[in-house]
Order: sequence, then structure tokens, then C-alpha cells
Amino acid sequence: MCQAQQYPCYCGCQPCCGGTPMVSPYELSVDSATTKAQALVGGASTVHLSLEYLVDGGASSPSITVTTASNGTTSTWQETAPGTGYQVKRDFMNIPPGTTVTVDASEAAARLRWCETFCC
Repeated sequence: MCQAQQYPCYCGCQPCCGGTPMVSPYELSVDSATTKAQALVGGASTVHLSLEYLVDGGASSPSITVTTASNGTTSTWQETAPGTGYQVKRDFMNIPPGTTVTVDASEAAARLRWCETFCC
């Protein structure tokens, strides 16, 4: 309970009492010209990553890799033989604030999306 306002503080950051939790969407996009992008995930709670990708026409060996790094630990998700057509991986990885995410695509376009919750 938020003692000053007598209601729960949902966003988990200080000071939250009397503030409003906000959600902000973020994304990283790469394509065959820009094959790698990186961002810092922030906010006040765990984020749920979603990935969209589309393999280039005539691709011989496409791949999509998502790497996360936090507190000295690295985790990697990779699709080394993605099917043709538009693909979506929803909520495939959950990561804490303070994590660096990198998306890397070869012979494909990819977009990594997430939402961060923070206090105003």
C-alpha cells in the first residue's frame, strides 16, 4: 500500500505514490542493409520480448539472433533456418530492466519489440 495515498503502487519504482504508472513501447529493427542493432531495456519491471521477421526472397542461409546481456550473464535465442514468409515469436523471452538486447539478422528483416513500465 502506498501510505500517503492509501492505494497500491503498481509500477514498483520510487517515488510512485501519487504518480501514474506509464507503459512505453520500444523496438529495434534491422534489415539486410543494417544487420545489427542494440538497445538498453529500462523500466521498473520485467519486459516480455516479441520478435517479427521476414526472410529475404532468394535467401540461401538466413538467420536471426537475439542476444541479451545482464549482470555478466549472456543468453542467446537463434533461428538458423527460418521458414519463408512472415513469422512472429510472441513473449519468447522475459528480461529484467538493465539488460542490453541485440538483434542480428542475415538475409532477413527483423523487428524486436517490448514495453517498459515506468512512473511519472
